[in-house]
Amino acid sequence: MRWATFAGVCVVALVWAAYSVGAQNGSFLTQDFGAQYHLAKITAHGAIPLVDFEHGWNAGSFWVNAALYAIASGSPTIWYFLWGRLLGAGLGAVLAAAIGLRLRLHPAVMIALALGVLLLATPLHIKYTICLLWVFVLLPTGWLESRPRLAAAARVLLPALVFWQYVELAVLLTGASGLFELFARRSAPWRTRLLNCVQLAGGFVLGLVVQAVAYKLVWGLSFADFNRQVILGQTETHEGSQYAVWNFFDLPTESGRFFILALYPFALLIPFVPLVWQRISDSTRLIALAGLVLVVVPIRRVDNPHTTTVSALVLLAVVLAVAELYERRASLTEPKPTRTVIALPLAVLGAAWAAATLWIGFGLQSMLGAVLLVALAIAGATLGAAFLGRAVAVVSAGALVALGGVPALAAVDHLDDMRRDAKSFAVSDSIARWAGPEYERCSGGTREALVMPNYLELYDALAITNPTPYYLFHYDFAQYEDVLVPQLEDGSIPVIIETMPLHTPQPWLTDAIRANYVPCSVVRIEKQATTVTIWTHKSRGDVQQRDLTVRGGAMGLTR
Repeated sequence: MRWATFAGVCVVALVWAAYSVGAQNGSFLTQDFGAQYHLAKITAHGAIPLVDFEHGWNAGSFWVNAALYAIASGSPTIWYFLWGRLLGAGLGAVLAAAIGLRLRLHPAVMIALALGVLLLATPLHIKYTICLLWVFVLLPTGWLESRPRLAAAARVLLPALVFWQYVELAVLLTGASGLFELFARRSAPWRTRLLNCVQLAGGFVLGLVVQAVAYKLVWGLSFADFNRQVILGQTETHEGSQYAVWNFFDLPTESGRFFILALYPFALLIPFVPLVWQRISDSTRLIALAGLVLVVVPIRRVDNPHTTTVSALVLLAVVLAVAELYERRASLTEPKPTRTVIALPLAVLGAAWAAATLWIGFGLQSMLGAVLLVALAIAGATLGAAFLGRAVAVVSAGALVALGGVPALAAVDHLDDMRRDAKSFAVSDSIARWAGPEYERCSGGTREALVMPNYLELYDALAITNPTPYYLFHYDFAQYEDVLVPQLEDGSIPVIIETMPLHTPQPWLTDAIRANYVPCSVVRIEKQATTVTIWTHKSRGDVQQRDLTVRGGAMGLTR
């Protein structure tokens, strides 16, 4: 069943990757993706790329892109399908399912992991699938751990290879694995864990040295120029890098993905709540730490794409934690939580830890914020799980209340902002303001009028009533022709306020109006891009016809 599930995920990922791609046009080639396409093109034609330190791209990534460019025969659409969709979200979903396969998870959990990565935390392109590949290779379980030499080779070669691809991810993920060995691994002795850290660091240094030597020997680039391109020199040009304050109560709402930005800080810290940290496996701890360290990416740029694309590991850690807690649910009542008078202060302590971690980690407008976030999360998890004993449940409850309270309150605040800022009746209010006086002039005092086809709020705004039972001018409105046309002819509908053209053409209706009514007033409201025509029945005699335009807050005759 697990292998069948994995095969199904592969098929779904391929289909999704293909059907989520649109034909790329000229604007695509002027944006970030277009820059990567152009660099892939010139690399395929023989250019020797170095590194874009700000985004972490390194030489190997450009060569991979060049190979994809060649496979795509230069087509931007096929290249983006391969580089972005297939090797981004598609491969990410496959790796998520593969992680479930390695951990021997229930097929339903494997599907949840894969669909979560595919549809919610969607890696933008191949760069961020490296994060999933990293944890898949280094999971402290199964066949790799049973072969010490193979495991040591993986810890050395993986950082070296990732360094050639993406400097930023090599730094962050090597650091995350080191933190795992030092603070989170339980099944290995300290000597082994320290040796593992040395192997990880050695692999990173190996990647740096091999690249420097290769550029020196093959292309004649001096070590000083290499350093300026790859490490220290480039950082000097980015001292003013933007590290934004994550304002929980004033988050942007573009693309309708507000929930990603609202839930990310909350979900990020769930595995580090002491009670959860105690009971999750070492594999889940590694995934959680890798997701935690990657927080520097969305903190530097608080937006949907950066938050979404690094959320895959966070999502995996939360799903795995929930699954493991469910499996261990029988043991969650032991030991029983403390029931002393200090329960409330302990809960407050947990809430204070969670609030401080969020406030400091996401609030400092510098790299220090991300560093403190990682430190506070790890300290709270490890110290709390080790020393709280029977009080761990109470402290964890307080932490979860604080963590859950932030997105909950932010959601309420967001709805309140939208309530105050929304212009739900802006058009109808504008019509009532500018066309209302014209209605009074044209109507001759009658309070009966037909509003068509929309902005039914005008009935209340102008204090008028509808002399017909008809309000919605839908596609089959012609069924009322036999009843409505006589009313239009005999004048029982004295005034018609036309606010916009009919969505579905009704020639019989518009012909009857033009035959029996006079356009007493035409009011063009430029700000709302709306034209209102007030028709009066011919039986009311001659009326003064006016054509007015509202521009810049003032109304005058249309020129």
